Amino acid sequence: EILIMAIPTLGFILLLGYTGLLTFGTGSLFAVGAYTVGILLARHQANIFLALLAGVVLSGIVAMLMGYFCIKRGGLIFSLLTLAFNQLIWFTIWQWRSFTGGPDGIWGIQRSGLSFGVFGINMKPTFNFFLFVLIVFLLLFLLCQRIIESPFGKVLMGMRESELRATAIGYNPDTYKWIAFIFSGMICGLGGALFALHQEYVGEHLANWFTSGEVVMMALLGGAFVLHGALIGSGVFIFLSDFLNRFSILSKAGAWLLILGIIFILVVMFLRGGIYGGAEKVYLSIRRKALNKAAKTNLLSFLF
Repeated sequence: EILIMAIPTLGFILLLGYTGLLTFGTGSLFAVGAYTVGILLARHQANIFLALLAGVVLSGIVAMLMGYFCIKRGGLIFSLLTLAFNQLIWFTIWQWRSFTGGPDGIWGIQRSGLSFGVFGINMKPTFNFFLFVLIVFLLLFLLCQRIIESPFGKVLMGMRESELRATAIGYNPDTYKWIAFIFSGMICGLGGALFALHQEYVGEHLANWFTSGEVVMMALLGGAFVLHGALIGSGVFIFLSDFLNRFSILSKAGAWLLILGIIFILVVMFLRGGIYGGAEKVYLSIRRKALNKAAKTNLLSFLF
């Protein structure tokens, strides 16, 4: 689950950390991928690979339409529009009972096996599915890293720092933002598709605004300006949620949310760059002190 939730967090970090776009539409795109896989597998017994591919493609199409209407409105208006589209998709899922199951969701999703022609993988055992998700996450992480290091990624970071300067040297910010938004939506759809296989059930809660909020919290906890923050934030958020809920006095009263909120506030206030950024600062500080101490020792040994 940590690896799966780190995938939409990667998509969010690609937008906020490297493009400068704060989106609240990750939950709806996550749900589109999940429902696509759920419907294809539960009702049509489709091939798992084709279902995953369909979830990614359909999420990209929805992101394309959403981005077309939102990208031109920057800043706070962009964020609010993505939230509005998120709630629109959630409302559609809730009301379209004949297709999405409404509040009951979709049951009976089976992850029996994944065939590649020459060989196949039995996805039913939990460990086999974990290995599959791990491989998918690592490949996606390397792809995102390659995109960021590419000229396209450098343009995105340049627009984040100064959109006016990027426009002045001949780049169209709206086009680059739109492409980044579509790619981020496809990543969210992949995460949702894997989540459907993991839970073997999808419900309308996946498209609700608090799913997008959880992704935002994961990114800010781990570090919203570095890809590694996706895995760190997802791991810390899910581990703390599971650990705090083991105490009945916290789970019944909902006090675990208060504790989680306090931890989130402390990280945002005192660890700029999230846990990854804070750990990096501590490491650099220790290394700097060690180098200074070594330099003083060498100087003293040289003099005496």
